Amino acid sequence: MKEKKILEVTIDKGAPNGEKYVFHGEADEYPDIEPGDVVIQVNEEQHDTFKRRGADLMMEKEITLLEALTGIDFVLTHLDGRKIRIKNKPGEVIKPDDIKTVEGHGMPYHKSPYKFGNLFVVFKINFPD
Repeated sequence: MKEKKILEVTIDKGAPNGEKYVFHGEADEYPDIEPGDVVIQVNEEQHDTFKRRGADLMMEKEITLLEALTGIDFVLTHLDGRKIRIKNKPGEVIKPDDIKTVEGHGMPYHKSPYKFGNLFVVFKINFPD
């Protein structure tokens, strides 16, 4: 007898790429054979802005030479829709490939959903011709 069954999977916050969720005994059944397992594997999609490194996120931000010398102040839309304002200290000059760390704005740690990684912003400076 053919039967359809819906299996619901709750993916943990911060689940790493390749994380597996196993439903024991839920695969096809045949007479005199023990039913197999259904295995669901998390496959991470590439994102246009962010790259994931464990619980940390990295992104590149292109800025002008003027912004590098006088300061940056921009709003970033995070993966979950939150708006994060990123601003450097007054008088701070940004050099090519400088990295700014925004603590606690990365992905949640797997199995610790209330603890977050960091967001690293790598600055690329567009120099005038």
